[in-house]
Amino acid sequence: MVHTSRGHSAPRRVATLLALITATTLLASCASTPNSGEPAAGSGAPTVTLGSVLGVDAGGADNGKDLTWKLGAALPMSGPGAPQGTEMKQAIDLAIEQIKASGGPDISLSVKDIKNPDPVASKQAARELADEKVSAKITSYGDGLGAMLEDTAKDQILTLDGVGGAQPFAVGAPYFYGTTAVAPGDTLPGTLAWLKKAHPDAKTVGLVGWEMGPFNDAIKGDLADKVKSAGLEFNGLWETVSPATQDFSTVIAKVKANKPDVIIVGMGAQAPGALTAQFTAAGIDSTLIGIEYTDTAKDASKGTFESGAYNFAMNFFDATAPTNPLAKLFVDAYAAKYPTAPAPSFYAANAYEETIAFWQILRGTVKAGGDVTRGADLLKALEANPDLPSVYGGDTSTVGVTTIDLTTHGVASRPMGVYQYKDGKVHTLATFNIGGKDLVVNK
Repeated sequence: MVHTSRGHSAPRRVATLLALITATTLLASCASTPNSGEPAAGSGAPTVTLGSVLGVDAGGADNGKDLTWKLGAALPMSGPGAPQGTEMKQAIDLAIEQIKASGGPDISLSVKDIKNPDPVASKQAARELADEKVSAKITSYGDGLGAMLEDTAKDQILTLDGVGGAQPFAVGAPYFYGTTAVAPGDTLPGTLAWLKKAHPDAKTVGLVGWEMGPFNDAIKGDLADKVKSAGLEFNGLWETVSPATQDFSTVIAKVKANKPDVIIVGMGAQAPGALTAQFTAAGIDSTLIGIEYTDTAKDASKGTFESGAYNFAMNFFDATAPTNPLAKLFVDAYAAKYPTAPAPSFYAANAYEETIAFWQILRGTVKAGGDVTRGADLLKALEANPDLPSVYGGDTSTVGVTTIDLTTHGVASRPMGVYQYKDGKVHTLATFNIGGKDLVVNK
């Protein structure tokens, strides 16, 4: 999808994509490569590094080799979301090592805990990163469920969010860019089209999600409009709870009184599993469609995920089947660096590609003669080239590309779908792209 408002030429986009294609074909000749992406001692085997996958010359004048740069990160390092925050940090650390090994800059990481997230902790994280004068940060949950957006703009800290993305309340927010499909916003058109085929008797839709104060109004309006456009009815069920809670007893009675055919589960980390277990025990049999899946949610579901009680619509990252050379490098290197850790979820995958995106932005800033310690200069580099290398899409010889829409500050395209965990594995029910385009419903 091409957006003419992005402000950069078609030849530049084509050149970027061709560079990625040319570089990634090098992988076909690498018959034996170590999982870490580093050369095997004495092996003489071809070396697959991050730079070789991306087509970045290790000795290039613009690759940032002589730079020392601080990157901020606002992650859920405590509370129910801590496992996801941990894997995000691990993925960022891995990318930083790979960037340095490919002739890139020395990047130091400053991590701030936004809890699950918590608005107060998120605001504090924003202030602390500003005090440290970071020019860029990786963040999550729509910049701390919107709590950080004001400071992000005021302090001109270029921000990439691969967890919440550019939610309706963050569309066009200065210095804030979502690098993932927004759930449920971006996923709804395709999800509802699948729903009408897979569950033709379903007519009414409601939501149980996290409380975000006034930011909920934008999400509610967006959901109601998209449900109506799909020929279904938003029946008014809109129950929200604190992001810190795992107890849904207070909403069960309300859900039973206003029982929709479909409930959108607008929450992440462990919460979808706890909700599914409690709803199932209470006899609620509405079709549940969440906005994400994690192993911690599966564990909290008390076996209800295994029975197929929970569906989810998102850009799911399947670590067992990486789709392109960058994804494979990430999965192999992550397993080598963290051998006792669970396979990386989309939290880790998205944090990894965001770190790599910042390396591209740094190179663009250096090439343009800008100052990498100024968020405004980094932003110019992103605007000049919003085609970012991705672990999603692509093919066995071609790195995926995520293009940032410079008007919405979200993604212009992103592979996603509807999935279900059942009988020990994730099943793909349907696939589609932004706006429900290219819908394929699996039988």
